[in-house]
Amino acid sequence: MKTVRQIVDVVERRLTSDMFRLEPRLPMTIPIGLPGRADLETNVVAVHDNNNEIRTWARRHGCPVETVVRTIGTPVELISHVIIPDEQTALRVSGNALAARYRSARKRYGTVRETFPIDEETAMQAVRLAKDETDVDFALLLQVAGYCASHDVAGLRPRAVPLAGFSAKWLDRKAAKRRKVVELLSGKPSLELDDRPRELRFRHLDPTRALQPDVVAIRPWDDGAKMSIRHVVIVENKDTYQLMPPISDGLCVFGSGKAAVDGLALLPWLFDERSTNVRVLYWGDMDAAGFEILSSVRQLGVDCDSLFMDRAAYNRYGMFGTNLDQDDKPLSRQVPKPLPGLRDGERELYEALCTGEGVPYLRLEQERIPIADAAQALSAIGFPVAGQVAAEGQGAVG
Repeated sequence: MKTVRQIVDVVERRLTSDMFRLEPRLPMTIPIGLPGRADLETNVVAVHDNNNEIRTWARRHGCPVETVVRTIGTPVELISHVIIPDEQTALRVSGNALAARYRSARKRYGTVRETFPIDEETAMQAVRLAKDETDVDFALLLQVAGYCASHDVAGLRPRAVPLAGFSAKWLDRKAAKRRKVVELLSGKPSLELDDRPRELRFRHLDPTRALQPDVVAIRPWDDGAKMSIRHVVIVENKDTYQLMPPISDGLCVFGSGKAAVDGLALLPWLFDERSTNVRVLYWGDMDAAGFEILSSVRQLGVDCDSLFMDRAAYNRYGMFGTNLDQDDKPLSRQVPKPLPGLRDGERELYEALCTGEGVPYLRLEQERIPIADAAQALSAIGFPVAGQVAAEGQGAVG
């Protein structure tokens, strides 16, 4: 036998399900689920109390009821069904938070229908896609869609669109959904906005070029072969990038997460079959994302080794690990991906960091490993670390 709380739960589930339906499924009739004769007689007091509570609640919220007569010693009228006659009644019954979200969705739908010459289903699809947007961002979506409907934005970068609040960053944060909303509302199959060009930051490690400024490439940089670059280190942490030790004929690339996968194409000489004398090393965080990037770099065609990305390195520095991501949110365990670019030792650690099996922490950040240890490890595998830096490292190479 349902209680008042359970009746409310049914109504709230229906409202949540129907929030973005063109026609809500109302009225709705909710069966109470009366117990059989034996249970009625055994729990007569509880049944009476629950029945009276439902009756009082239904009367207060304007909900009609259906009743049946059962004999429990004497004939008793019990509520068998509660009827939610319309949308307003359902909203009164529901909690304030859900009712507010529902009203907001319906109001947004009405605004879209009044503003754009599109059909009902398309309007509701756009509202559903924008359900997590704040009122400010939703209003901006409508403004952007209105502008795009009457202007040709093909080939423009978002920053060039003359609208306050509209930018590449705003579009990128929820890019897929926001672009789709604008396309639906403006009636365009694609906005054809121009994306920000790929860029890659790197600096020279060779002591003879120490005074040269960092390079931010947005077009292919072909000077690596001409300058006899022989050793390339890709790192993910900005401090690590800035503090890498001097390496003869060396270059340090700031990978900055998955941007490295796109940006490395700006160093075409790394992919040249004639560049067999260039040695590339990737040093990322010991976490699932770091290994995914490593695999992707190799799948691009860059034949690179890894640094501090195996079980020996984890065992050496694992005490400094964490189970939080870069935003201090708990990391979740996950099913390992195929990652064909990984080698055996790397895969073993990657799978452990995905599942949590045999490791206390799912993430060990690059910056927890001293630069002096990195210098020693680089020197040990044949990178010509200049000066005395490599000799300052302590302990075995990870």
